[in-house]
Amino acid sequence: MMTEKMIKRVLVTGADAGLGLSLVKRFLAGEFAVFAGVHRSDGQLRNLASEYGDALALIPLDVADLDSVRAAAQRVAERTNTLDIVINNAGIHLVKNPSQSLEQLDFENQQFQQTMNVNAFGPLRVVQQFQPLLENSERKLIINISSEAGSIADCRRENQFAYCMSKAALNMQSKILHNYLEPRGFRVLTVHPGWMRTNMGGPSAAIDSDESAAGIFDLAVGEPKPGDAMYMDYRGEPLPW
Repeated sequence: MMTEKMIKRVLVTGADAGLGLSLVKRFLAGEFAVFAGVHRSDGQLRNLASEYGDALALIPLDVADLDSVRAAAQRVAERTNTLDIVINNAGIHLVKNPSQSLEQLDFENQQFQQTMNVNAFGPLRVVQQFQPLLENSERKLIINISSEAGSIADCRRENQFAYCMSKAALNMQSKILHNYLEPRGFRVLTVHPGWMRTNMGGPSAAIDSDESAAGIFDLAVGEPKPGDAMYMDYRGEPLPW
């Protein structure tokens, strides 16, 4: 079975808060070199950098901007020729009123376009630009942080159109990437991180982001088996597409 020390380098997008920050901490504790994609604030990450030194690199990264993704890939390539894992964690949920009805939707405020651009197309930009570094690894693992909200089979919602549609699109993207990249040794996982106590999940959520990050870490370092699900929660429980 593959050990943690055989996997050395991981990129985490949306690393400056919430689940992303928890993932950075967990992978650093697992003796990984971590490239942390930073969009807004790097305050807490800088504190970690003072503790972990060269094991943590802060990389400016806006997944909605192709030029930013290209520049980030170049900065990482200047430090290493290999990435073992890419975790597409960056995501947004812009609707302040989650119970907003169909009749209340405002298509002029660009929330649909922004949500789809970040949540669905952002991970695809990242995979495109970082693919050459993944190619040089034996692991070649892509983890897309999705949501149970992207499941069509389990959908019971009557609103939250933009977010749910963006995660369903991310799920489809993951399957297409699997079809395209699996013959070259890549593996793609699509993971629901659970309802977390973060800025997005709110204080009443069920779990802490550190718990979710620990589960995702275990999925990342675990040895795949034939017939494993692609779409699952952070504990490895399969979810219906």
